[in-house]
Amino acid sequence: MADDGSVARARNTREGPGKLSKSERKLARKQAKSRHTLLRHEGIHAAKLPTKHLIVGNGGLGNGVSRNDLKPLFSQYGQLTDIVMLPGKPYSIICYASVEEAVKAHDCLQGWQLRPPDGPTAAVILYLSFINEVPLPKMTSGQHSLPPGLILLENFIDVETEAALMGEMLWEQGDQSEEAVRSTLKHRKVKHFGYEFNYATNNVDKDSPIPEPVPPLYVDVIDRIMATGLVQNRPDQITVNEYQPGQGIPPHVDTHSAFQEAIISLSLGSQVLMEFSNPTTGRQVPVFLPRRSLLIMTGEARYLWSHGITPRKSDVIPAHVDLTNGSPASHDVTENDDGLTLLHRGVRRSLTFRAVRGAPCHCAYPSRCDTRLSSANSDPLAASPAAPSLPTSDLQALHLETTHVHQVYDTIAGHFSQTRHKPWPRVLEFLQSLPAGSVMLDVGCGNGKYLDGNPSVFSIGCDRSVKLVEICKERHFQAFSCDGLNLPIRSSSMDACICIAVIHHFSTQNRRLAAVREMARVLRPEGLGLIYVWAKEQEKDRKKSHYISNATHKKKKSALTAVADGIDKDDTGLCQDEELKDDRPKRSVDIQQSERLSTEDETSNCRNVPSGCLSMNAASTDHTRTEVEHCTMTSEFQNPLGPDETLESNASPSLSGDSGASSERPEFTSDKSSVQPKGASTLLSIHKNRTEFESQDMLVPWHLKKQPSKKDSCAPLQENGPAGEDDSPVYHRFYHVFHEGELEELCGLVDRVEIKSSHYDQGNWGIVIRKL
Repeated sequence: MADDGSVARARNTREGPGKLSKSERKLARKQAKSRHTLLRHEGIHAAKLPTKHLIVGNGGLGNGVSRNDLKPLFSQYGQLTDIVMLPGKPYSIICYASVEEAVKAHDCLQGWQLRPPDGPTAAVILYLSFINEVPLPKMTSGQHSLPPGLILLENFIDVETEAALMGEMLWEQGDQSEEAVRSTLKHRKVKHFGYEFNYATNNVDKDSPIPEPVPPLYVDVIDRIMATGLVQNRPDQITVNEYQPGQGIPPHVDTHSAFQEAIISLSLGSQVLMEFSNPTTGRQVPVFLPRRSLLIMTGEARYLWSHGITPRKSDVIPAHVDLTNGSPASHDVTENDDGLTLLHRGVRRSLTFRAVRGAPCHCAYPSRCDTRLSSANSDPLAASPAAPSLPTSDLQALHLETTHVHQVYDTIAGHFSQTRHKPWPRVLEFLQSLPAGSVMLDVGCGNGKYLDGNPSVFSIGCDRSVKLVEICKERHFQAFSCDGLNLPIRSSSMDACICIAVIHHFSTQNRRLAAVREMARVLRPEGLGLIYVWAKEQEKDRKKSHYISNATHKKKKSALTAVADGIDKDDTGLCQDEELKDDRPKRSVDIQQSERLSTEDETSNCRNVPSGCLSMNAASTDHTRTEVEHCTMTSEFQNPLGPDETLESNASPSLSGDSGASSERPEFTSDKSSVQPKGASTLLSIHKNRTEFESQDMLVPWHLKKQPSKKDSCAPLQENGPAGEDDSPVYHRFYHVFHEGELEELCGLVDRVEIKSSHYDQGNWGIVIRKL
């Protein structure tokens, strides 16, 4: 076989009989290292004897290698029966019809350098081993179902029309308007027709149409759209976006009041994977948009689901889709429709057609509707309106968590962070037990209190609250904002995860389960996870938690005495230093304090975390995290579509921002726990701080302290602000407190996870899980 331009041998000739050359010895070492890596991280054992199956190290989707890069190379040595490529994995499996053919390929291609013809990365060296069993990609038909109201029409226009539309010169050299657009939108070029879209307000001015007429070609496309009968209002606003490979657009929902129902997108020049996400269920659906296809968003897909394009140069797509024209590919190599491959992006131009509304929206999705949100009170979080009810639908759950978790924590972020300084001893013990060099993710990191818990570990934090993430960055921590139900982290990539005082903020069982499953997804096999939630039982073994017992302590000890003793009080009036001294032997007092803080009126610990605002909860003190988790989980779990669906869609590689992030995400079942029995009271009560919990679902007050003036700087801070003040604004955070055994039951529903240990820690339930 002659070498061609895409392949080159990485071997030298032998120096003598039975003696390996220097390069061959190096190759043997790398091959052994490759086998060891596959065994350690993937659990794949190399076969001792030759088989028909070859595993190709460095030749996977995770390395930017596609099926088309491998097929021409390996087919030269025999008949291929399958090429298996897994999302995000740095290897692939080549299956031959006979062992002899596999042996020939193994001997000839060991250590070859592969240079993908259109690859975005440098050359990679392939390391081959024989295996007995072939892992298959985990894909189900449910992943291919589109969000409700989403319509995809392939080959909507012909090749000639596409060429004409791509040939339109919209951005001339030296165009000042283009430069203005570039200064605002750094990730793509944009051009508007009909009405200018203001990216500062996310709206259009209906009274100021653009004088420039709409090009005739665009008018023809609009005529064809109206002829389908799928759109009621004729589009009068067009936005043209041009994306270079590697560019994208953040997830968003088009402003409700700005445009009528249908949002229409025509893809030109290149295919792309667009990712849709349901905020109430966490479900994520990757939708492959071929060239010349028309996408129509209506109903739920338009008003509730967010859509966006991850900025990357290639997408992982089903192998049965042809790489050139989107038509079914021939099955001369494999008949496995669930196979995957890598498709590199080209220059893509999208035409978005919309009909300007310019009037209030009256949709059925208030949580995403700007009309509904703007009509709300200027400060809807401050306490006084009627108590909300436990949600009975996904939309209600999202609204509850948005109002009583997400918005609250963004409002109190600064005050909340001031009360979160000392880590809980038992959490710190877990962090310090991790091996040096481990990668740890803090889901719901809050102000980053645990991100420096072990200097020898690389720690990353994420939180739903943008304000708390900004505080983390000011403290020079690595943190980003995201939803705890949809972590943009590659599957099986974390050595450890912690989730402190976050899950109790989700309002339904399915959402709480989804959060644990998502945490497990990002853990590598044998990786450990630590979860803390607020406990309903505030007394155990005849000993009250500090959250309860401190109420009596505070009455006996005046605030002035506390200051004289040098005790640092948190927002709830708890003495953190004192608690640490008492708790260090038990490593539970600090945790209890945090819970205590979160439940008190000032309970800053229990920062109101929006549904999925995991990091905010964790970012506050440990105490706060526990309460915050309850709040976040409660509101998120109310989705009519269970988190199961969310995770199932998450299994899609594109959703996680990485080809392998979604493959392990399981489906959720509908959440029956969020539906209340007839006649049952569903109104959420407001918890009285430092008292026993009367129910599992409640609102916990947070008194936002005012900063004391210099004149009063020596006055002790009370739970409701400076001493003597009781007019501080009060915000209510949602919590679901866990009864004994509930956290174990929740984690027991997660596949490939075992409970390593569980414990009670000062009014909190803690659990350590291990991924199998």
